[in-house]
Amino acid sequence: MLFGYDNPETWPLEVVDFLDENRFVLDDWLTEKRFASPYQYDEIIRQLYAVLRPHDILAWHNTRLTAREAAGIVAEGMFLPSVETLVMRIDAAQEEGVFSPAIAEGFKRRHQADSPSRAGRIWFLFTRPHNDDGIEDFLRFWGGESLYAAIDRDPELGPVLRSVGVPSVVEAVIPMSYFEDSLGFEMHIAAQFCAWRADRVYDAVPHDRVLAPLAPKCVRRIVAFTDPEFATLTGCSNYYEPLTTG
Repeated sequence: MLFGYDNPETWPLEVVDFLDENRFVLDDWLTEKRFASPYQYDEIIRQLYAVLRPHDILAWHNTRLTAREAAGIVAEGMFLPSVETLVMRIDAAQEEGVFSPAIAEGFKRRHQADSPSRAGRIWFLFTRPHNDDGIEDFLRFWGGESLYAAIDRDPELGPVLRSVGVPSVVEAVIPMSYFEDSLGFEMHIAAQFCAWRADRVYDAVPHDRVLAPLAPKCVRRIVAFTDPEFATLTGCSNYYEPLTTG
């Protein structure tokens, strides 16, 4: 069953039942910490993952794509980032005439694709992108952090990153088993549930990384800048500097 973090009222019944059974401990630990111990909380979170594991979770990857790259994701899924795959993207875009060979060489010299936080992982949000004010640069610069983190202010290379491709959101349905080594999104799910039951707001931004290539069947759709839904999904109309497509 599909799990949508933003809408607890739609969560699978067994997840709701488990969280309701443990809500006293969870809510106490998340608020006053009068009775709950960290051992109780950790055990509930461990069990929660087992309850969540059979389900798929709705997730969003924010990026900037050429038409060819978007079609490739729909047809072939998403590969894990690496130095090699970034060079392949640069070469393919240069061969299409998107930028010059000199610009391509500049990208290859200045990238950070071997960074441990980037190589071998694809990052996803579990809440809709408009809830995260940190996604703007992913939509603004082609190539992701591997490129823009090093050269977004470079007077020659930075403007090119802004002109390549179209701001895009890859909407995916991912088996929760992909997150066996999670960064703790289960804790966000528990907190979101307790807040919903108590009619209060929980405004964290749960995210995690996939450590294996994502099959095309997991790609639900790509919402591009030209799509009428894009502004609502991303909240880009509130950006101080408007997004552009070139």
